[in-house]
Amino acid sequence: MQKSPGWDIRDSLGPFLVPVGRTVLGVGLGVVLSMTGIAVAWSLFIFFGSQSASLWLTSLFIGSGLGAGTACYFAWLRIDGDEKLIMALTAVIVVGAGIIGAWGGYEYGSNQEIECCAMPTVSPVYYTALGSTVVANVAGVVLAAVRAFLGK
Repeated sequence: MQKSPGWDIRDSLGPFLVPVGRTVLGVGLGVVLSMTGIAVAWSLFIFFGSQSASLWLTSLFIGSGLGAGTACYFAWLRIDGDEKLIMALTAVIVVGAGIIGAWGGYEYGSNQEIECCAMPTVSPVYYTALGSTVVANVAGVVLAAVRAFLGK
């Protein structure tokens, strides 16, 4: 099998490395921005002197989901051919998936107890950040795959 004179290894690996790189970027940035969103939510909750647990959980989910969703949105952003409506819809779906993932991660993490100690080994906030990052990135990958298949 002969390669053409202008062939480069990037031509063969590009279709595989770009999605992997975007996924790694989305996960890395998602964890950072999710934890940043949690820190901002916590700070605002304390600064305003709120005492409601449901308000704290709501701000936790929104902060974490917004951070992870934003990171995933920017990791999978395609400026070259998408319409503004498609870009806005993608942002809403990915951020919404991040908020749902934050809620799911918190629910999973708050039910993790060791029977002997009756305390979770890892804070539910950790699972909140992890859940929002994973679900937002899965939504981003699915939307990118749908766009790629519909574009062909």
